[in-house]
Amino acid sequence: MKHYVIGDVHGMLPQLLALLSKLPDPAKIIFCGDLIDRGPYSAQVVEYVRRQGHSCVRGNHEEAFVAFFRDYLGGMDLESAVHKWAPWLILNGGSETLRSYGFWEDPEDAAVLERIRRDMEWMASLPLYIELGPIHPGGLPAVVSHSNITGVWHLRHNPEYADLFAETALRARDMECHPQSGIFNIFGHTPLPIRRIEPNCVDVDGGCCYQKEELGRLVAYCVEDESFTIQNCRSES
Repeated sequence: MKHYVIGDVHGMLPQLLALLSKLPDPAKIIFCGDLIDRGPYSAQVVEYVRRQGHSCVRGNHEEAFVAFFRDYLGGMDLESAVHKWAPWLILNGGSETLRSYGFWEDPEDAAVLERIRRDMEWMASLPLYIELGPIHPGGLPAVVSHSNITGVWHLRHNPEYADLFAETALRARDMECHPQSGIFNIFGHTPLPIRRIEPNCVDVDGGCCYQKEELGRLVAYCVEDESFTIQNCRSES
């Protein structure tokens, strides 16, 4: 069974289902985080991935979702929570995610909050990276993360650098694939218009939530044969 790593979905459920229909069955599916935000179906994407039991690492957008609801469900009033997390809600698509859960219609609806609590706990439990073993044809152990972690891989078990490692895994924009890491790193986070495989890393974020001509793609990367399966996400006009 081959392993397929899928880039940032960002709430684009129809496009995700279309991409998955192109992959062999059975296949081992791994997501590199940022299932949510920006697109209209974030809650539904999370529901699908969770129910199907697919593997997924935590992205910075899941991290923001968890932080917002830790504040709100922990007793912070809605106005204060919205003010504190306005950059995520307004600039990074968090508001669209809350709309997909029905949160804005009634922020105190018990069924909505129960679903959010369940998904928040699931997102918080997601690992920062997943090791797939030496299945890549280059011979290096394959590791999936949200951002490029080749520069800090050696720090992953050092508690003194736990915060640095987590920050790098969630948010780093470093595109240099540090060969001394000894791993083949598959990550997303930074959308690229052209799929490029380096000797020890590959970025699989095709910017599926954007309508720009050079982006607007959802990408699946097969670890065993280094092939790409791509779904166009741009609206046809």
